[in-house]
Amino acid sequence: MHRSRNRVVFILGAGRSGTTLLYKILSAHRGVAYLSNYQRLFPNLIVLAGLQRLLNQFPEYKRKFWFQENGGAYFNKRRKWLHAIVPTPSEAESVYASCDIPLVPDDDYHLQPQVAACLRDKFERILKMSNSEILLTKRTANNRRVPIFREIFPDAKYIHVVRDGRAVAYSLLHVAWWDEHILYWADRTPRQMVEAGFDPLELAARNWVMEMNSLEQGIALIQSNQLLEVRYDKLVHDPHGQLKRILDFMELSDQIDPDFWEIVESLQLAPKPDAWTNNWTESEIDTVQTLQADTLHRWGFLKGRGFAC
Repeated sequence: MHRSRNRVVFILGAGRSGTTLLYKILSAHRGVAYLSNYQRLFPNLIVLAGLQRLLNQFPEYKRKFWFQENGGAYFNKRRKWLHAIVPTPSEAESVYASCDIPLVPDDDYHLQPQVAACLRDKFERILKMSNSEILLTKRTANNRRVPIFREIFPDAKYIHVVRDGRAVAYSLLHVAWWDEHILYWADRTPRQMVEAGFDPLELAARNWVMEMNSLEQGIALIQSNQLLEVRYDKLVHDPHGQLKRILDFMELSDQIDPDFWEIVESLQLAPKPDAWTNNWTESEIDTVQTLQADTLHRWGFLKGRGFAC
């Protein structure tokens, strides 16, 4: 019997921190269920989660259709139709919306019993249909929903992926969705704000700060044994060691899964020089670091104030 209350794991992290990469890697394990593109399109047709069970028989398709040839997990353009029909881990905001989970909860938000029951029931049914041990989900908006999830799934676990805010800001400016993405803290898109006179570099830098502020508030509510921090740079430097640590935290009963480890090996994850260090001018670096300084120090990305790089 599947028990969703203590078999649900949420991946948290600011956008472009490596959350999508980790989401797809962990979802490649046959014991892990996920919200897929089918749940995104048809949030009430839970039976489609059964396709995940079928895909587990063809692990080579996960590698071929979920990741780029170079191991990247993010597609900066629309995927080919053949790729799109393969069940693929998705943020699937429509699943949360179908249960009336607010995108940005008000400070005085009060969870209604029917809302909690709706999401709990859908997660339980997805677990059952996929024949998996654990349901894993990643959604940037979930950074602000931790208080809600703590009520619905009191025994759930959380993985917080942390990446240097300067690298995050640089990455945001180079993804297709950024300009039209509504910034929850401004209620406008970067394109609209740039047209109003804001500097695009400052917006990207500030977005990381705002996301981390939200995350810090949510993380403070999570018991230490239910929270695992994963540094992006450590993940790509030692993927096997870090993934073993994560699987232990998730309490998967079968961690062997040779197909999973074969996929991990094929991704050839390795650290790369941060593009921002080579492509930003000294003035641009100063702009970003001035905006992010306190948060960079707090998370150990800048020297001084008792923190190490």
